[in-house]
Amino acid sequence: MAQKERIPQLDIFRAIAIFAVIAIHATSRTLAETLGTSMFPPFLFINKFSQFAVPSFIFLSGFVLFYNYIDRPLGGKVLAKFYSRRLIYIIVPYLVFTVLYFGLKMTSGHTWGMPLQEMGGKFFKYLWTGTAYTHLYYIIIIIQFYLLFPLILWCLQKVRHLAAWAPVIGLALQWGFVLLNKYMVNHGYWQLSKGSLAITYFSYFLLGAAIAIYYSSLKKWLVPSREGWRSGKGTSWVVLWLLWAAAGAYHVVLWYNNYTKKTVINSLWYEGFSNLHALLSCLVLFQLSFLLYGAGRSVLSRLLLSAGACSFGIYLLHPLLLFMYRKLPFHGGSLAYTAAIAGGWLVALLGSWLVVALAFRYVKPAWMVFGSAPQKPAAAPKATV
Repeated sequence: MAQKERIPQLDIFRAIAIFAVIAIHATSRTLAETLGTSMFPPFLFINKFSQFAVPSFIFLSGFVLFYNYIDRPLGGKVLAKFYSRRLIYIIVPYLVFTVLYFGLKMTSGHTWGMPLQEMGGKFFKYLWTGTAYTHLYYIIIIIQFYLLFPLILWCLQKVRHLAAWAPVIGLALQWGFVLLNKYMVNHGYWQLSKGSLAITYFSYFLLGAAIAIYYSSLKKWLVPSREGWRSGKGTSWVVLWLLWAAAGAYHVVLWYNNYTKKTVINSLWYEGFSNLHALLSCLVLFQLSFLLYGAGRSVLSRLLLSAGACSFGIYLLHPLLLFMYRKLPFHGGSLAYTAAIAGGWLVALLGSWLVVALAFRYVKPAWMVFGSAPQKPAAAPKATV
């Protein structure tokens, strides 16, 4: 089977998404600490506007999976290779970091003295639910999508035109569950952490699937170019970006009113604008990654490509660096506080990026901790099986 066109711009997409993830975590404490001050609005904006980060990663997972597998026969060997790679490069690092963050929680909480049976039960609960630390739930979501992927792939291979409806189906499934969950929780029937369930992210995953399957046809609409501007596609791109900015800004306004005016509105408004902004973000980030890639030779694009290639390791490691950074004493006024928050973002990003990049360069079993190593540019196209 001939190798498909490689899309290096996706690493820039990953880089932008990981920057947003760290922005959310770096500003997580600021909302409570700055409420009622002039610093609150900008920190709220950064935190809430960046909420597209995890949905964007899920969109990209859907895109990559279907881009690579939609034309492959779904046989036993293909499935065996698919799951063995995910076991090696996803689940093994997840196990390592679950142990690490479990140890961090136990140490910071001074709870090593608890009975061994209770400690074991707590650990396995964290492992099963992805709650050893606040960010590990994402891995549980991805594992769920990997388990569902063969079934979804088989359906779209059997009924290829169904791919055009995949985003609508994803929205219907996602919102059907959101509405059902809201009803069941309000009436006390169950208490679910819906943020750790794949169904609450179906619209992003299946949007990625649809774009991947029709990528060759959609590319001229998705990828900004001079020819596209000349042919009139630029208007649709401007509208997309304006809608994206407006949806994100209004989502922030909803939260601002909630924090400052204690406004009580139906939670579905938050859910709806968050979903809309994240869906539009997937398309905007896709375009932005191509714009930033340029000729692929600038210092900026090389740095972004490196950050994107290391993004999984950065995602796993950065909360540890942020945790240690927050142990440092900081004093001063609003300017010093802002500098301290910005410093946390930089330390978490640059520190974890440096560790991951050096590990991949000099430590052979780095995959056990940080997943698959960044791909080196191939000298010439090769056939794949």
